[in-house]
Amino acid sequence: MSWRYALKSYITNPETVDDGAVIFFNDEVTIIRDSFPKSECHLLVLPRSKQLSRGHPTSTIDSKFKNNFGPYVDSAINYVFKHFQDKFQVKKSDQDMKTEWDESVLKNKDIFVNKFLQIGIHSVPSMANLHIHVISRDYHSVRLKNKKHYNSFNTEFFIDWDDLPLNKNTLGKDKDIETKYLKNHDLVCCYCHENFGNKFSSLKKHLELEFNNHFEFK
Repeated sequence: MSWRYALKSYITNPETVDDGAVIFFNDEVTIIRDSFPKSECHLLVLPRSKQLSRGHPTSTIDSKFKNNFGPYVDSAINYVFKHFQDKFQVKKSDQDMKTEWDESVLKNKDIFVNKFLQIGIHSVPSMANLHIHVISRDYHSVRLKNKKHYNSFNTEFFIDWDDLPLNKNTLGKDKDIETKYLKNHDLVCCYCHENFGNKFSSLKKHLELEFNNHFEFK
């Protein structure tokens, strides 16, 4: 079976999958840990309806979809927030100054979501079945291996949950979106916004430093 259909078993028979990825399922949805996480915590919310699962997210996710699946997205958000609360604490600066990365990031869920979480979809999904990403904005992962991986979440190639549904007039408007955002767009740090051009290895080392400067294990 093509890797594009790797999510199918989680949708059709989540109760039989024993790889430890499934964290919740019912008749409507399965929530899993991404098998190739691009950040410290990376979840996928998968509608189980065949009709929805086969649809393209930019046209399938409408107001009704969001109303139905919003509570499941919130459950995934809660999971990521608890993961960070249980595993990490925010490092204090040398000056012990209050910054945007003070302890409130891991004490207040709204602050955590606004500063450190991405929820949404890819404009051109690589997997066949519709899925919603709930991912921490750190990109601290051995599975982050190339420019395409990073830019798929850190450019307009990634569409925020709050921006859905899309205006019908914009659907399919940008025919060369993959080249524009995944290949030609510069690599820009999600923490400090430093521009690394095409130097992925330099960005990767920088992201490691940024993560370690902001968080430490409890």
